[in-house]
Amino acid sequence: MSLEVGYAVHDPKTIGRKGPGRASGQSGQGIAKRLFGLIFTKKNSLITFVLIPSVFAAVYYFLIASGQYISETRMVVRTIGVSERFDTSEQREGRSVIGGDSLTQDSYIVANYLKSPQIVRKLDAEINLRDFFLKSGIDGLSRLSSDASLEDLHKYWSDHVDTYVDGPSGIIIFTVRAFSPEDSVTISKAALTAADDMIGKISDKAKNDLVGRVEKDMMSSLEDYRKALDDLREYQNKTGILDPVSSAKMTSAIISKLTEQKLKLVVDLKSLEAAKADNTARGRELRRSIQALDDQIQLRQNSMAGKDTGGDQTQLSSSLTEFSRLETRRIVTQALYEANVKNLDTAKSTALKRTTFVSIFSDSHAPEKSKYPDRFSEWVILTAGLFTLWMTATLIWMSIEDHRV
Repeated sequence: MSLEVGYAVHDPKTIGRKGPGRASGQSGQGIAKRLFGLIFTKKNSLITFVLIPSVFAAVYYFLIASGQYISETRMVVRTIGVSERFDTSEQREGRSVIGGDSLTQDSYIVANYLKSPQIVRKLDAEINLRDFFLKSGIDGLSRLSSDASLEDLHKYWSDHVDTYVDGPSGIIIFTVRAFSPEDSVTISKAALTAADDMIGKISDKAKNDLVGRVEKDMMSSLEDYRKALDDLREYQNKTGILDPVSSAKMTSAIISKLTEQKLKLVVDLKSLEAAKADNTARGRELRRSIQALDDQIQLRQNSMAGKDTGGDQTQLSSSLTEFSRLETRRIVTQALYEANVKNLDTAKSTALKRTTFVSIFSDSHAPEKSKYPDRFSEWVILTAGLFTLWMTATLIWMSIEDHRV
């Protein structure tokens, strides 16, 4: 009886190449790879990434998602009382108080305001807007966060309202999505009231600015007119001449009268000279009278001609030039003032008659059925999208595996 003990023979080269640690690491990687291959097969990945999410989406859309009701309003912005005879820079020939065409630009202003943070802030203060989106009956994915900030509320509002402006007609279509028919109508009416108040304030501001500008122009022209009157009155007081033209006419009449008297005296003197009696007392008196008349005529002629008389008498020619300048200025400023007064009266009358408002011709009403979400269509789109992504990823993975072989 013999006992044989066999020993495993190990190749030293093999032992040197594969140590215990490396062998165990490769064994672990192989196990992980085999597990990955067993779990993430085509069938399993299809179930994991397509079928299971599709089932959850179906449960959400058909059993959990809250219905959203759409309220629609159609309206247009109108301006009445525009005076085509108002001849100032504010004349618009059918254009509205706000500026631009009354059927287009004003409509875009209202549409933009209906989605602005300002109306969100206003509605939240007036009707507690966030409470309509925080009701317990709303599903968790659709409900507004309880600690939502104003910016979050505005983003949520933008997702639940829509505005469309038809360019040629200026018609605005405003829709609101809420989680009950009554809420959609309530929010829609409150938003439209806020929009009407906004455009009313803009209209009133435009009218006040118009009247204010014309009134400012009127006061400026009145100040210029008063200054022109004061300058003319000051010059008249300084020279003592109310009207140089009248004074010139009067001076001319005096010169003519003096010349006539002088001619009579000259004739008498000539008569005395012919009678050889010019050296008599009468002759000497006639000569003195003629000389006195010559001096007066010369003085007045120099005054009218603008020559220096050597005295304090004001020269009519220079007075007439300055007076004409001041009088022209007075006439011009008076005409401007009267025109601005007329424009102010017209502006006030036009502002009282002109009104810009939102005219609703298709009011919102409580919807009978929810139109959002479109449960079946959205579920189909989501499932198709997941399947497309899965197909794309599978093809890419198969291509990579083919290149490894």
